[in-house]
Amino acid sequence: MVIFIGNGFLGKMISGYLQKAYLNTSEMKSTAVQNPVIVVLGGGIVEINNTEKLHTMSYSRMVTAYQLYHEYRKNNQSCKILISGKGRGHRSEAELFSEDFKRMGVPDADIIKEDQSMNTYQNAKFSSQILKAMAPSSLFLVTSGFHMKRSVALFKTFGLKPVPQASDFIDTEITWFPNSYNAAFTFVMLKEVVGIWQVQVYNSLGMNK
Repeated sequence: MVIFIGNGFLGKMISGYLQKAYLNTSEMKSTAVQNPVIVVLGGGIVEINNTEKLHTMSYSRMVTAYQLYHEYRKNNQSCKILISGKGRGHRSEAELFSEDFKRMGVPDADIIKEDQSMNTYQNAKFSSQILKAMAPSSLFLVTSGFHMKRSVALFKTFGLKPVPQASDFIDTEITWFPNSYNAAFTFVMLKEVVGIWQVQVYNSLGMNK
């Protein structure tokens, strides 16, 4: 098992299962829509020397969300960005994301912060409460490719049908000798597979409410 994980074979198999459906993301429709919303999920917070910064994967999500937002705004169409995530820091992921979006030129009026969720289940649950009140014409979901399948499943659990927009992808390398790179990414993807099964089981038992 150590060799299978460390050599990248298992990770290569799981990578395709989790991400291949999101390699070619749907382009924004050219037809005018009234109120599209882009939901971007937080990617974690890193604290070093009492300074809190967004996790590195958060920035790819931020860029992808901004690119979508910009496509609407350059056509003079309104658009909102809903940032979902509290995280485990003193400051929420939503707050840190918001600050960076503002530096990129997104006005405060176009930013909605959901700053209570601590995990993907809560991302979907708490965001759905906000989104159902807004009734967006189009809903985009931005997160990492390996995280998308579980995220979409949970958002559908709460009655939403988001268009997935994967911001980044991970994979392993087939090597002769086991290495920590392969092991680390394989375990990250295994966690997602277990999470997907958990969503399916909980949904079948009516426990995801």
